[in-house]
Amino acid sequence: MRKIMAVWDTNPLYAERLADFANERGRIPFRAVAFASAERLKEYAAKHSVEILLTGWDAAEEDLKEIRARQVIYLGEEKRADPERLPSVYKYQNSERLMREVMAWYEGEDGRESVSIAGRGRVIGVYSPVGRCRKTALALTLAQVWKETERTLFVTLEDCSGLGEMTGETYGECLSDLLYRYRHGGSCWEKIGAFVYTWGNVDYIPPVRYPEDLEGISGMELAGFIEDMAAESGYGVIVVDVGQAGRQAGEILEACDVIYMPVLEDWVSQAKIREFESYLAESGRDGVAERLEKLKLPPGGRILAGENYPEQLLWGELGDFVRGLVGGGRNREEE
Repeated sequence: MRKIMAVWDTNPLYAERLADFANERGRIPFRAVAFASAERLKEYAAKHSVEILLTGWDAAEEDLKEIRARQVIYLGEEKRADPERLPSVYKYQNSERLMREVMAWYEGEDGRESVSIAGRGRVIGVYSPVGRCRKTALALTLAQVWKETERTLFVTLEDCSGLGEMTGETYGECLSDLLYRYRHGGSCWEKIGAFVYTWGNVDYIPPVRYPEDLEGISGMELAGFIEDMAAESGYGVIVVDVGQAGRQAGEILEACDVIYMPVLEDWVSQAKIREFESYLAESGRDGVAERLEKLKLPPGGRILAGENYPEQLLWGELGDFVRGLVGGGRNREEE
């Protein structure tokens, strides 16, 4: 059973909309419940355990003591936090950012959030030694199609992905910070919601801040990072754009349940593909070769730039192609 996050505000409509948003996005490991009054919340709290209470700065201390929420996070009226009302988040900001800040403040038992996860998530790798083969477009489309039935996260290992410019976002914490925490034994997965952004229908972790942030990290470490993310983050599907990982690609791809490899038919591209296949054979990565599916993607139509780029992919020819691909994968899982 998911833990309860209660939302109590003097504006009942605000509380209801915030709770609806939290439940609809499905990224936080709680069930959000909105309350219009302290009395209703007290009645509920007398019968249910409240893990997090989001409430306004004007909440009376007497009421809070009676509710006995495990952690209180205040909904501030001002952007500048009141030191007497911490932890707090600014209530009038974008709801997605607000929820990320809530998750960043949250500490579960023993400083770690206790999340019930049913098994390891599925890892879908997208990789090709061939350039300009629509690899990133395929990965973004896969993330959207899988999201229709599974809680899905997109992660890119490209050193220069261009996501910041494409999405128009200015990122705070990103993959660089998550990798740093992972490598230094810090708490990662229980607060992953604080790292997740949304672009259209794609939930994703912002890419590394600088290309150098991927240097010095072995393919084995990255593979372990992805494996742990699949096991501990609560996502049913992780779509990984492996990027140009060079000889590290083999180790990263070992963590994937299936690898989709877009290919082109020109002479140079075919030579690169054969060389990559030889590398897999010579390095003893037969498992990767068995999970590798070469794809000839449909030709890209005219796609406009802008914030609706993911939707254009989803409802275009590539979206239809991926739906067929994903449908076949689901059927194989059920057999």
